[in-house]
Amino acid sequence: MKLIYRFGPMRSLSRLQKTFILVGAALIATALLIPNNKTSIPIIVPDILWDRFSFSPRPEIEVIENNPSSIVFASSIHPQARLTVAKNGNFRNAPKDIVTALCRNEMCTYKAYENRKMDGAVARFQSGEDLQLVLIRSKQKQVWMEYKGPSSTFKLFEPLITELHQQTEPSNQV
Repeated sequence: MKLIYRFGPMRSLSRLQKTFILVGAALIATALLIPNNKTSIPIIVPDILWDRFSFSPRPEIEVIENNPSSIVFASSIHPQARLTVAKNGNFRNAPKDIVTALCRNEMCTYKAYENRKMDGAVARFQSGEDLQLVLIRSKQKQVWMEYKGPSSTFKLFEPLITELHQQTEPSNQV
């Protein structure tokens, strides 16, 4: 405290003001000296709304097209990976029928969709790159979901597909 009295401009301040200045300087020094843990602060981001559905935003997936009949999501990590959600498609054929017909004409193999609660089918193409097509439909709300891209990136889109399926088929919680 006596050190402060030696500075000219500080002589005119009261003892309380000098104490506040010292406490403030100590807090600033402490803030600068304590290491920053870089903990992330959750930011509330509004849901993405399309038709009657809402999607929780994900940092690795962005909306690249949004129109009344469809919405297209793309991976920011692998831009060639896309999920298209469309309504009012052709509901006469099941995803299995469409994929098996595709695999008869193209070089791909049919595989049933792993989640049996969803009406879906997977086509894996036998080319130099890892490519697959996943078709999923919801009859109740007449919505088709189509994923095209690497099978390794499909994991990024599965929570989004599950979230939409829960909204389209509320009785079939996944």
